[in-house]
Amino acid sequence: MSPSGNEAAGQLLRSRGLRSTPQRRAILATFHGGASEHLSADEVFVRAAQSLPELSRATVYATLAEFAESGLLAAFGVPDPVRYEINTDRHAHFRCVVCARIFDLDFEPPDPRSIKQSGFRAERIDVQAEGVCAECRRYHGGLRAGTQAIGRSQRQEGALGASGVAAIEVDSPLGSLLLAATPEGLFRMAFPEHADADRLRSLIARSSGDPASHRHLSEAAEALRSYFGARSVSRECAIDWSLINGARALQATLEIPYGDQRSYSDLGVEESAHHLGYVLGSNPIPIFTPCHRVTRGMETPTRYVGGSERRSWLLEHERQHATAAGR
Repeated sequence: MSPSGNEAAGQLLRSRGLRSTPQRRAILATFHGGASEHLSADEVFVRAAQSLPELSRATVYATLAEFAESGLLAAFGVPDPVRYEINTDRHAHFRCVVCARIFDLDFEPPDPRSIKQSGFRAERIDVQAEGVCAECRRYHGGLRAGTQAIGRSQRQEGALGASGVAAIEVDSPLGSLLLAATPEGLFRMAFPEHADADRLRSLIARSSGDPASHRHLSEAAEALRSYFGARSVSRECAIDWSLINGARALQATLEIPYGDQRSYSDLGVEESAHHLGYVLGSNPIPIFTPCHRVTRGMETPTRYVGGSERRSWLLEHERQHATAAGR
């Protein structure tokens, strides 16, 4: 591709089904050096601004990304920031497009002498593969298995039958929420489609339970009202961690600020990626332990213990109110 000017750039844009705007034409027209030219975003900006002075640097970056995604341009090289390592031996790398981490590959780069192009003397060949790393794939698999498990099996059947357990039902913008607590604290918040929803409703109908359990349920219900009223769920709400599988991982989600998100790989929990995904996917106390704020690298997973629509609602709810509060 070597458009010679704005007219050629406009024709190329239209042939790819893209709207021919002055900004797009100016940016594409900078590649007038042909196939031998590899420009940085800053170089494109300097060239394009000569013909379109009002062009912003942000527009150039966004348009180049759009062109690369559509296949109009090719992007080559590791995105910023530059990464450094202590392994100075010649080796290949793998960049995960999901979590953006770089891994060493057990792959021998080709011998530079294999390049036979006339007049060239290659001194080294660097190899970088891109795709989805093993940990991100395992996390996704665990997340999928966890969300399926909580929808199909009553994972806390024994706990629901324990002495002193009480349950209540709370209305919310996400629909009915079913809460259960022991005298030590909350241990379950279920959505209506979860496998143990009927069992929780039967506990509510019996109106039984220890007074301490009912007190914890009242505190939990108030914490939810606070949350849906645009404030973070209070950490003072007692939780019976002895009944929570994967407690360390769920406790780590409490460190993610309201309105923010963090990758599973940055939670600081020494668990396998698959197990971590399973724990978060089958979270027995969602919202109270905000697994909806956990991403898979740069990707917000569609899998969530309460379904993708609820996850989207929660993230948007926090985004709006965090912005309004200046958090």
